[in-house]
Amino acid sequence: MDNEKKDLPNKPQEKMALLKTKFPPIKVLECNPRYARILSESYAGTTSELSAITTYLYQHHDSVDLMPEFSSLLKEIAIEEMQHFDILAELIKLLGGDPRYHNSRGNHWTPRNIRYLTGNPYSQLLADIQAERSAITQYRQQISHICDPYVQRILECIIQDEERHMEIFEKLLDKFCQCPKP
Repeated sequence: MDNEKKDLPNKPQEKMALLKTKFPPIKVLECNPRYARILSESYAGTTSELSAITTYLYQHHDSVDLMPEFSSLLKEIAIEEMQHFDILAELIKLLGGDPRYHNSRGNHWTPRNIRYLTGNPYSQLLADIQAERSAITQYRQQISHICDPYVQRILECIIQDEERHMEIFEKLLDKFCQCPKP
């Protein structure tokens, strides 16, 4: 990718705006520390909202000069991930857990979870797509292990957001990273 600025189109039909998901009330059937531990993986594990927030904010700052609209979308997505992070913290507390920055095994979150890939939007987008795909898989596994319909509904809403993020990243990849077709 060359070093000239590239912008997303300004035409309304082409604009990739984020739609705000309406979440159901944050509540649980009953206290269940095992469920809280399960959710802590998505809260502050390797594949987690905390990892997504820090990665996307780094990429936002890394791409602001080269691709300002791409950078702006990354910041918007990071803000949505912050909403997920906050929702998971509330669920963890309601389930009887402590929303510290650790995964389901109690290992503390580390900045090594950030995928920097400095100055390479193509690699960043590929990594972001894979991270969203992994998060969706992880949330689906959690839904199958958590028998609480309130928590399941909230996780389904988060999955919808993650699927939309993945679609946005795929569109950006198609738009900005023209690769030769085999």
